[in-house]
Amino acid sequence: MGHSPQLGRWSANFADEVQSLLDGVLPGAARVESVLAPRAERYIVRPSNAEGSARGVALFVGGSHLADLRFAFYLVPDRTGTYLKTARSDIAVHSVLDRAPLVRLEYLADMRTEPVAHWQFHAERGSFTHLLTHAHDQRRIAKPHDLSALHFPVGGERFRPCLEDVLQFLVLECGVDRRDGWRAAVEDGRRKWRHRQLGAALRDAPAVAADVLRSLGWTVEMPPGDAAPDVENGALTAW
Repeated sequence: MGHSPQLGRWSANFADEVQSLLDGVLPGAARVESVLAPRAERYIVRPSNAEGSARGVALFVGGSHLADLRFAFYLVPDRTGTYLKTARSDIAVHSVLDRAPLVRLEYLADMRTEPVAHWQFHAERGSFTHLLTHAHDQRRIAKPHDLSALHFPVGGERFRPCLEDVLQFLVLECGVDRRDGWRAAVEDGRRKWRHRQLGAALRDAPAVAADVLRSLGWTVEMPPGDAAPDVENGALTAW
């Protein structure tokens, strides 16, 4: 399958946006690249090293390298071929002490069992394990002693957290080193992200969008022909 030159341009532009975000927030941020996925009609936006291999973005506290931020966005055209769509994204924070991640934020558009978008926490707590053990005894769950096996839903395809949210969490809650003006970079990126997500949500439910605009005094008319008022593609109902 040949790749779309337009998709390549969209992906490169998105990589530039992510690069600007990281440059505005983190000291010593890695280079962000857009690469064509092997044997697939999709591009991957991820941090890379000088040789073009995937790598993590170093996170420092007081100048000491303590963790890495790893991410990958898998990009495809949407169902109309008009807009860029993220089919999958993986964001994780890894300690330099071991290979296991500390936390993961994952999204997969065609997920069938777990929530489409979810956090996973690689930690343990006795009282939570107590609950899970009793659920296991009732044959309701499979892994009672592995908190990282739980998938915490976070708003589905349209309303899931973004990379900017993770970066602000790392700065404010984890105390990683940041650049002056980091908050403006985060808020600018978050604004762009939410505008895109809002546009996608409105395309999912154009009748709702029209009703809201009319309530604000706009004049909105149905398109000519037999166009359906809503496009039900599962994005607004998926877990």
